[in-house]
Amino acid sequence: MSRESESRAQRFDLGYIMILGLIVAVSCWLLAMPFSRFIQDSTLHRFHLTTRHFAIWAVQQPIPAMYNFYNRFEVSPSPWKKSDPSSVHAETLNHFPLRIITFGDNRRLFLPADEPRQIDIWSRYRGNELRTRYLATPLPDGGFQLELEPIP
Repeated sequence: MSRESESRAQRFDLGYIMILGLIVAVSCWLLAMPFSRFIQDSTLHRFHLTTRHFAIWAVQQPIPAMYNFYNRFEVSPSPWKKSDPSSVHAETLNHFPLRIITFGDNRRLFLPADEPRQIDIWSRYRGNELRTRYLATPLPDGGFQLELEPIP
């Protein structure tokens, strides 16, 4: 390999350019969030696991999860079952409200193996709010089936 082709190969690094492009794209996305209703909506849907298109979900994966949304959740017995009010659990948390039932030790606390639970989550950012309801139904193998429920 000649000295000229070596120096040309060292000057052009496609991997570096791709990483730099990704950093610029993520920075632009984050800087536009306060002003763009589309970015706000798509990020809120990302947090609720309700993104409509795979491409929108995939594009957001390199973007860090923001802590600037106000997120609340409430886990309660299914609406058709009467139970005591002490079985309702409501809190606020930083991001990804569904992580309370998808990861960690809290899953056993919020989702008992013997009955379905209703999970309501709310997220708000600069006046833009999203509310989602899931129904978690126990399965015979010990897992749960999450179903997105329409909100009346």
